[in-house]
Amino acid sequence: MKPVLNMDRVSFTYPGSSVPALSDLSLSMDAGECVCISGSTGCGKTTLLMAVQGLLKDGDRQGSISIHPVLPGLNSGMVFQNAETQILCSTVEDEAAFWPENCGMSADDIRLAVGDALDAVGLAGLRNRNVEALSAGQKHRLTIASVLSMKPGLILMDEPCGQLDAPGKRQLIEILNYLKQRGHSLLIADHELEPYRSIADRFVLMEKGRIQRISGKFPSEYEMSRVFEGISSDPSSRSFGPPAVEIRNLQVAGPEGDLLIDQLDLTVRRGEFVHIYGINGSGKSTFLKCVCGFVPPESGMIRIAGINRPRPWQLAGKAALLMQNPQRQLFEDTVFDEVAFVLKISGMKADQVRERVMETLEGCALSHLADRSPLTLSFGEQHRVALASVIVSEPEVLLLDEPFAGLDVNRRRQTIRQIETICRDRKTAVIMASHNPLYAGHGADQSLALEHGRFSPAIFNNQDMSLS
Repeated sequence: MKPVLNMDRVSFTYPGSSVPALSDLSLSMDAGECVCISGSTGCGKTTLLMAVQGLLKDGDRQGSISIHPVLPGLNSGMVFQNAETQILCSTVEDEAAFWPENCGMSADDIRLAVGDALDAVGLAGLRNRNVEALSAGQKHRLTIASVLSMKPGLILMDEPCGQLDAPGKRQLIEILNYLKQRGHSLLIADHELEPYRSIADRFVLMEKGRIQRISGKFPSEYEMSRVFEGISSDPSSRSFGPPAVEIRNLQVAGPEGDLLIDQLDLTVRRGEFVHIYGINGSGKSTFLKCVCGFVPPESGMIRIAGINRPRPWQLAGKAALLMQNPQRQLFEDTVFDEVAFVLKISGMKADQVRERVMETLEGCALSHLADRSPLTLSFGEQHRVALASVIVSEPEVLLLDEPFAGLDVNRRRQTIRQIETICRDRKTAVIMASHNPLYAGHGADQSLALEHGRFSPAIFNNQDMSLS
């Protein structure tokens, strides 16, 4: 049989760039095969998938890509890293039916295709659910269903585990295994390879746009990278200032009206780093938005940076929120202007702005991207730009929602160290939310699990870690 996918000496350079994003890249795949691509942030994984899907319209491209149809539907379909950029409709059923309807399928065929796709991803019982009421994991499964409804022979997936908790990752692997058994070929790009150990036939390691190694064995260097090196300083040696965040008897409702936060108490002092984890849909994002005034509480007391029951505009210069989806925070033409925005509107002098911005970009390993448009960067690079834009003003309180999304292992470690430095040197109070607990010795002063609306002490787990 012909290969499902054949890439022959493919190179690609984005417009305005002198450095190729892909260089002399060759790869082939057989029917029903699962191939996982990994590498550091910005190595070219997403660009490779976009090249296969035919989404790179501009720029300098060389080489050839061919896809051989093995199923009756489309040759290929792509599930993007950020689910929200792919969802177009208001309900689950409408989203799954969008592409079949636009391709002119009959009503009977659409009904069968949508039912099959939603069954495959476990969303059949949520047909009429508004997509805004879905958790991050459910949205990701919906994007898979929307692609499956067109029955593509080759399915491309960009960081499918990036925003999933441990149960979500296990459920995703079950779905992918089911798709393999049905004859779909899977080309997956992800920083984290461990979840795919049981289903991947080959692993591809990339660096600077080139394939460095292809192997049928799980890469030993990635097994080694799972050993957390720890934080150099001792958190117990830090001193804290007065309370920066005080919460008492807080109740917050979710989109469906159920209580996500129930009679919750929390105090975070200046210079203290608090880590909160919980599964998708546990209320972490809602909690952070409530703390800074974007979501009103049902009841309870919130005091942040000396302000009771704050509204967002009252916290300018005092508190900053990094959202889970960085694209919601990026609007300037260049990375430099994006990070400089909050300083410019505060009236800071131009020379001081430049000095502060360049120092922040250096700390976030973004100096080389200062003149790039944020929208041309990878998801992980965008997340670092968004992080730089919220820490540059040196707020009293820093709220971070899934800051590890799209980051490779080394960048996650660097982010933790950067957060610890901000706490220690600036006496910033930091509340960080992520899907999983961290390793012991992680640098956080409090690590709390959010479950059933309440906090409980962290239970460290060496299998499903935010830093693994």
